[in-house]
Amino acid sequence: MKTLQKAERAGHTAKISVSLDRDDLTMLRRRARRLHGGNVSAAIAEAVGRLREEEGRQRLVAWLGESGHATPEQQDAIRVEWTTTSPPRQQAPERPRGTRKARGAG
Repeated sequence: MKTLQKAERAGHTAKISVSLDRDDLTMLRRRARRLHGGNVSAAIAEAVGRLREEEGRQRLVAWLGESGHATPEQQDAIRVEWTTTSPPRQQAPERPRGTRKARGAG
């Protein structure tokens, strides 16, 4: 009697089945073609990464307690501070070695 064997999955992956709205699936496939060579799994993994970031932000806000919540006025003040603060000074680009004149030469 022949038995079907499951194909081995690379790494720590698992095969799942999901149902999506047709428009969402079309968008997902389009993004997969544009950014991941058509790999829908990679597009889903990208989305999961963004969900992980959001979960992390929510845990941070919970950890901060009351300090993590800002009124709309406080949020506006923070945005103003971020946009009006001068950016840090940039260092001059490094010159290639050997382009400086030796002392006493000239």
